[in-house]
Amino acid sequence: MSTTTWGVVAEPVRSVLQRLQERAAEAVGAMDTTPIAGDAPQNHDEAFRRMSAASEAADRATRDYRSVFNAYTHKFHQPKPPIGELAAMQGAITQSFAKRYTPKTVAAIEALLSDDPDLDAIRNGIRALGFDDLWGISAALDEAMTSAQRDPRFVPWTRIDEPISAIQRVVVEKGGAAPTKTGFEGMRLPGTVDDSVETRRS
Repeated sequence: MSTTTWGVVAEPVRSVLQRLQERAAEAVGAMDTTPIAGDAPQNHDEAFRRMSAASEAADRATRDYRSVFNAYTHKFHQPKPPIGELAAMQGAITQSFAKRYTPKTVAAIEALLSDDPDLDAIRNGIRALGFDDLWGISAALDEAMTSAQRDPRFVPWTRIDEPISAIQRVVVEKGGAAPTKTGFEGMRLPGTVDDSVETRRS
């Protein structure tokens, strides 16, 4: 009689999923409609801006959550979970499960699990988390982040839903880019196409 040897979820991956859940929860909270309640006519523009930004942040965090979850369960966890059942829970089929994450997500997870994490891979694969969201995930990642900060050219990146600074905007718009592992490389300006995550599906 055979017995199944169950696996353990890698702590860095669990921590990233937890932080994405927290980002999504924060954004959902900001989608509160109380500010636009009432019968009296008023200017709702600012409230609409906050609600619009919140809906985008929530969508980003939940999509990154799903991408990391799918990539980890499909490519890394042992023993492999019932992928067909996980796909069905997302309204998908087994054959399309691998399309619900990207190579950048896989590279980000590989970096999280590495003894020498690649910060660029994490930034490009998990866009809903900023540099400061990553502290404490693992000793190796903390060491890599501390080392990066020693470089005077390094600029910590922010979450994709946070506005970039005026200085960063000028550098990017002029076509400039700091050396690798800075907050400039691959930065998406508002209104541009972001191809770093899975294609949206209905």
